[in-house]
Amino acid sequence: MQYRSRADSLRMDRRRFAAIVNPIAGRRDATRSVNEIRRLIEEAGGHLDVHQTRGAGHAIELARQLGEQVDALLIVGGDGTVAEVMQGLGPGAAPFVILPTGTENLLARELEMDGAAGRMAETLLRGTESAFDLGMVNGRRLATMGGVGFDAECVHLLSVARRGHISYWSYVGPIGRTFLLHRFPHLRIEVDGEEVFSGQGFVIFGNIGRYAIGLRILEQAQYDDGLLDVAVFPCSSRWQLALHAWSVAGRQHVGRGGVVYRQGRRMRIDGEGCVPVQVDGEAAGFLPIEIEVLAKAVCFLRWRGEPLASDQEKGVSRGSG
Repeated sequence: MQYRSRADSLRMDRRRFAAIVNPIAGRRDATRSVNEIRRLIEEAGGHLDVHQTRGAGHAIELARQLGEQVDALLIVGGDGTVAEVMQGLGPGAAPFVILPTGTENLLARELEMDGAAGRMAETLLRGTESAFDLGMVNGRRLATMGGVGFDAECVHLLSVARRGHISYWSYVGPIGRTFLLHRFPHLRIEVDGEEVFSGQGFVIFGNIGRYAIGLRILEQAQYDDGLLDVAVFPCSSRWQLALHAWSVAGRQHVGRGGVVYRQGRRMRIDGEGCVPVQVDGEAAGFLPIEIEVLAKAVCFLRWRGEPLASDQEKGVSRGSG
C-alpha cells in the first residue's frame, strides 16, 4: 500500500483540521497548547475540531472516521497514541502532524516536531507532504520500533501497572524486576527468508533509529527507504545484558558482542516458550510474529518556514526537541 495525496500539487493552504487528543498521554496536559493551535488556525481562516480519546483503541476509530474528511490531522499524545492513529489511516488519508505529550515521543523527535504552537499551526496550514513507511506485525501496524524479549517484558509489566499519566520513573520498577528475573529465551530470526540468528537473546526491530532515553539502536534505519531494520543481541546473562547496554550507549554495538544487524522487507521471529512482544512501546502479545514493511503507507507534514508570530513573541524555542 502506498500513500496517495488527495491535494492538488499547487495548493499549499489547508482549511479543515481535526485533532485526536489522548488526555492521559505522558506527563502533562496539552489543553492549553491545543487551544492555542486552534486559535492560530482560526485566525488564518481555518477550523480545527478537537476529539478526545476515551480509552484504548478509540484513536483508531477516530482516525478511520476523520482521515478522509479533513485536510490534515493533529495527533496529540505519545508514541502509543500515534501508533493507534496509524492503525486507522487508509490510502488517501490526510497527512498528520504530531504535538508530542508522551514520555519519549520517538516519532515526533524523528520528524522534528517540537510542539511549539506557532510551528504546529504553520505546519498544519502550509507544511510540505512527505511519505512515511510503516511496518506490519501480525496484522498490527508499527510506526517506530518494537522488541522481543527483555524490553518487551518491561513494557508488559508496565502496561499492567499503568494508571493515568506516566513518566520515566514509571519504568523503574518494571525494568528492575525484569533485570532480576528475566530468562533470556531461545529465538530464531529470519530476514527475507534467510535465517540470521538462532540462540538466546533479545531483539529490537523498527522503522526509525531512535529508542528510549536517546539511544539509537537501529542506527541505519530510515523511515522512507522501504526497509525495516533489526538488531539481534545474543544474551544469556545479566552480565552480557550490561555489556550490550554499555556498547549501545556508546553507539558501538553493531558488529560487537555477536550483535546481528540486518535490513529487509520481511522478517519472522519465533522462540521457545511464552516470549513477550512490544510494538511502539505497547504490549503486543507473544511470539511468533511475522513482520513486513508497508512502503510509503502514510504521509506527514514537514515544517517549511517560520512559525506564526505568537510563538516568536513569546520566545518559544524552535529547536527539534
